[in-house]
Amino acid sequence: MNKKTESKLNNSEKTRKDSEKLTQQTEEKKQDIIEKEDSQKVTEQKPLETTDLKKEIEVLKDKNLRLLADLENQKKGFFQEMEKMTKMLKYNVSKELIEKVLPLFDSYDRAIKISQTYQDPKIKQFLVGFQMTFAESQNVFFEREGIEEIKITPKKDTYNRELHNPQQVEESNDYAEGTILEVLKKGYLYQKKVLRPAEVKVSKRRSEKNK
Repeated sequence: MNKKTESKLNNSEKTRKDSEKLTQQTEEKKQDIIEKEDSQKVTEQKPLETTDLKKEIEVLKDKNLRLLADLENQKKGFFQEMEKMTKMLKYNVSKELIEKVLPLFDSYDRAIKISQTYQDPKIKQFLVGFQMTFAESQNVFFEREGIEEIKITPKKDTYNRELHNPQQVEESNDYAEGTILEVLKKGYLYQKKVLRPAEVKVSKRRSEKNK
């Protein structure tokens, strides 16, 4: 092999190696560019994904808060209804029992009024002590059960259809029509509601014929 041919072969081999090296460098640069682009895409997408996740968390938090608020309102409503039903049940049961006890108080009250006409000092002294004990016991019972007597001042107060039950009517021009002249039977309130209206005698204006 002459030198010229050998030189050509060497140049060809060198050209091939240079070409391969250039191709390899090109591929490496291309790969590097691809990796950089992928890395940039991930970097660009990450804040967006984080933002979406935060929004989703906020939506779930809001839903949970609304659900808790609804449950709390339902719980309050349930307990309010239970309390109302309990009070109503207690009212109805107590009301029946109290209505049975009231005639006993009425009897003692009438007995005390009648006995006040007795002239015997011993009887009077006994009745005073009995009346004080009876009044004290009655007040304790009424206060404990939430009972109030319907207060009436005869010859001053006027008839109220919700509080009074007129049993007698007396014609008179000395008082305005509907004036309560006398309390025939005491009335009571139970827990601010009318337990029993008071039985009363009321005045009525005398007609011209009766004059």
